[in-house]
Amino acid sequence: MKKIIKKIFILLLSSLFLILFLLLFDLAKYDSSYVNRNALTFSFNNLNSKKSEKFFYNIYNNWRRVFSIKIFKKHRDYWTVEDPSIRANLPEFKIIPGKKGNFLPGKKIENIKVNLSNWNRSHGDHSSIRFSGLDLINKKNVKKLKVAWRYNSKDGKKGIQANLVVNNGFVYLPTPGNHIVCLDAASGKEIWKYKVKRGYTAAKRGFVIWEDTKNNITKLFFTNDDQLISLNAKTGLPIKDFGKNGIIEIGSSPSPPAIIDNKLVVGTFRPSLEVYDIETGKLYWKYYLREIDKKVFGAFDFKGGNPWGGISADLENGIVYLTTGNPGSPRHVGVLRAGKNLLANSVIAIDVRNKKKLWHFQETCHDIWNLDIAAPPILTTINKYGKRIDVIVAVTKLGNTLILDKNTGEPIFDYRMKLAPRSLIPGEKTCKYQPFLDLPEPFARNVFKKEDVTNISESSKDYMLSIVEKSNYGFFVPHVPNKSTILFNMGGGAQWTGATVDPFKNVMYVTANENADKITVKQTGVNKYVNRIEEFKDTNGYPGVKPPWGTLTAINLNTGKKIWQVPLGYYENLKSKGMITGTPNYGGATSTAGGLIFVAGTMDKLIRAFDADTGAELWSHKLPFIGSAPPTSYEVNGEQYIVIPATGGITLGIDHGADLVKQGDSFVAFKLQK
Repeated sequence: MKKIIKKIFILLLSSLFLILFLLLFDLAKYDSSYVNRNALTFSFNNLNSKKSEKFFYNIYNNWRRVFSIKIFKKHRDYWTVEDPSIRANLPEFKIIPGKKGNFLPGKKIENIKVNLSNWNRSHGDHSSIRFSGLDLINKKNVKKLKVAWRYNSKDGKKGIQANLVVNNGFVYLPTPGNHIVCLDAASGKEIWKYKVKRGYTAAKRGFVIWEDTKNNITKLFFTNDDQLISLNAKTGLPIKDFGKNGIIEIGSSPSPPAIIDNKLVVGTFRPSLEVYDIETGKLYWKYYLREIDKKVFGAFDFKGGNPWGGISADLENGIVYLTTGNPGSPRHVGVLRAGKNLLANSVIAIDVRNKKKLWHFQETCHDIWNLDIAAPPILTTINKYGKRIDVIVAVTKLGNTLILDKNTGEPIFDYRMKLAPRSLIPGEKTCKYQPFLDLPEPFARNVFKKEDVTNISESSKDYMLSIVEKSNYGFFVPHVPNKSTILFNMGGGAQWTGATVDPFKNVMYVTANENADKITVKQTGVNKYVNRIEEFKDTNGYPGVKPPWGTLTAINLNTGKKIWQVPLGYYENLKSKGMITGTPNYGGATSTAGGLIFVAGTMDKLIRAFDADTGAELWSHKLPFIGSAPPTSYEVNGEQYIVIPATGGITLGIDHGADLVKQGDSFVAFKLQK
């Protein structure tokens, strides 16, 4: 009997060791390509097995809380709700002083380069400025703008989010059916079509074109989820020497790469910055885009912080700038990711030539509100303190405009932060201060108040107030289990479309949404939470807050002051009653030297031209479907064109339903009527 018990014991012990070995093996990953991380890592994020993930996130974390708090004081302190007296004695505001001296010389006006005939990278160029130096279309003649051509891909219907690129008389675009298409820029005639064999949306956020002077080839680069693809821009054929028949495997990425010193630099969802040889696709190195503060108890390698907003680049100095998203799942509870969660919700500068991070600036600390910085940062120059100052401009979901010294990441204006409330969820340690900016002036509301409830009708107002009375809201309020929290900005202020800047006037133009959401967090187990997200809508399906619900705003970057703000878009039923409310929008604006701002993306399907100086609407045209990306400007045969994808919009369709937002396959170009 003793021998049987002994054998059973040995068998159980062996099985336990085997399970532990397999789990440890699943936690481990070897990758020597990172320049800022050990080659061998052990992380929950390395888990490949669903069973392993379930074990660690359920059993391990349950044990960690239930048993360790009985033994270790640090665990007891961690899982105790923060003492209210800790914040009671802190000042209400804390200010990071704006930088006032020691600036490096900024770019001179005469050295500013802008797009003219070509538009070689989505968002305009590597600065992501989205400005055209063309003025053939201007305030005086914009009313003569007519359709020049229209292209329908006829391979499906789906919102296209790519800002189109143009090179030497050819337009390049992705289609709903996952093709890449080249069109004659003057006629819209199809030149070639390349089928991307896998993935949902190739070139989701656009392209970059590169002149390979060594081999006399114009090359087109774009991402397709976890692929980076290179095509001959004139023929549509894959560049065979690039990876395997024009394709290399990368970390998942929606955005086009930057090109520095003949290297492709791409931000991926690992999350990392990855650098590849532009001719062969060989990987050079990667930079890991998370920083874990090991001094903070409970700080682990979280899931998010992905650079999905895109990257920009200073080609002369070999520096890339990128913005990052929230710290990831679960978005609205951070009990398993203590600390600031760096480098999520940040603007980051990385020196590609020296393989190091130069600086980062985090807007929202320990984000539990889904406040990504969703758009690529803009490189431009402003006039401040009697100097030309090179800056990075990042527009955010909070409706903030971050203006940072390009070389150091220091804010140009005083950066004011306000004391935020503590969380009542055990283990949730929110940051003590969050941004509350005076300058630059916010271009969207970012703190929901009771007085923000809709006023378009008494019945709508009463209905929304009945919801508010039972809900949680205010300045960076943490979530309360089983009680709804009403928040602005999950779907705006600024979304992935970002902003456009006139680099000569130092004025930024930004589209924004001003809608609220209702978030309900529920606890489903020890340390385990789920959340439900609902739009804060009235009984007629309109946003449940006071208009405007969508805006276009001009901001003087030198002073941080708003110049003008106008509602963007209308609902037909409300317009007939005299109400121009603005609508949710995901189109994005493009500015031109003709003194015009072109923008679409609204629920009314219009593309519009606004006076850049006053905000007055000067021209509009009904598109076949909602404009789904920022317009592109180019010149062919002495004529200026404006081209836009008019395919409906993915996010608008999800938020407002297929009945209101039809998906399409149209691309429309405009020019002046002769």
